[in-house]
Amino acid sequence: MRIIGVEAIPVNIPFAGTINWKSGHMAGADNVVVKITAEDGTYGVGEATPRIGIYGETQQSIYYVIKDVLAPMLIGEDSFNLQKLWDKMSFAVWNPTAKGAIDIALYDLNGRLCGLPICKMLGGPYRTEVPLSWTMAGTYGSYQDQVDEVVRKTAEGYRSFKIKTGNGDVDEDIRLLKEMKANCPEGTTLYIDVNMAYTREEAFKVLRALEGVISCAEEPLPSTDNEGRAALAKATSVPILSDESTITVNDVYRQIQLGAISRVGIKLPRTGFFLSTKIVHLAESANLPCQISTQLESDLGTANCVQLAAAFKQISLPCEIAFYDENFSASLIKKPLVIQNGCLPLPDGPGSGVEIDWDSVDKYRVKI
Repeated sequence: MRIIGVEAIPVNIPFAGTINWKSGHMAGADNVVVKITAEDGTYGVGEATPRIGIYGETQQSIYYVIKDVLAPMLIGEDSFNLQKLWDKMSFAVWNPTAKGAIDIALYDLNGRLCGLPICKMLGGPYRTEVPLSWTMAGTYGSYQDQVDEVVRKTAEGYRSFKIKTGNGDVDEDIRLLKEMKANCPEGTTLYIDVNMAYTREEAFKVLRALEGVISCAEEPLPSTDNEGRAALAKATSVPILSDESTITVNDVYRQIQLGAISRVGIKLPRTGFFLSTKIVHLAESANLPCQISTQLESDLGTANCVQLAAAFKQISLPCEIAFYDENFSASLIKKPLVIQNGCLPLPDGPGSGVEIDWDSVDKYRVKI
């Protein structure tokens, strides 16, 4: 179907409270809603999630690169000709979440045009509900605070939990995880996200000390330290989960060839459905499980993550797509996504399966 309109809408969606990380904090999500309209009036929607500290993108840069560069490339093109559209967008170097949001909007549009959910267009669904992992969102709190949170979320059906570490004291990291493991309910799985903060010496120490305690470690070393990453993966039984080291399809291939990862984290906003599918197939060829990792999506972005996670057998790990729950104070969709017993059911409508609430978008729209 011929594309006649591409719109980038900057929004600020408030969080329920300030989200803290080692590198900073956020009080709300400065995202960009992307709307692509076909000649018959049908439209699809995607959500861009800027992270300047990872991708170098801001809300402003996403808005202007779509408005001034990418949108003109798409007008008049066939929405189903995804390979050609990606080739055209490659003229603009990098800008991963701007392109990812366009791709997601195209899949949403095409699904609505066909009357099919995106997961069916990807060959699924393989599953109709997605097991979730709860991310302890940068709390860096005491072990008791985090144990209490795990116990609370376990009662809601969660069995997998990510804990932020790498805050400067590796002995404290080891103590925290061991005490949490000893005090959390039976069957609880814990893993750590180091955000590339350990030195080689620290990483070897922590992962060896936590063998049998954690299920995996996300990015314990810098993504540029290929030799150290490969050596660490060989020296410990703790699986290494990727994030910053596998932003692109080529990154995934390189890390697999190095033997530096054993689990692949996919962030839909930065690779869209088109490139995420390629990553899934690479992981399948290497016999590595995948998960959908959090990119601080609202419930609008989460609906698309569910479509991807439900489509592929290889996305077999609990997915970090529950961030919208408890952390966002507002919704961008008409009918809420409801988590049931630690799982997120697949929406059954066409495209993303949900309908955007334009009144809410207008309420949180900001000027650039």
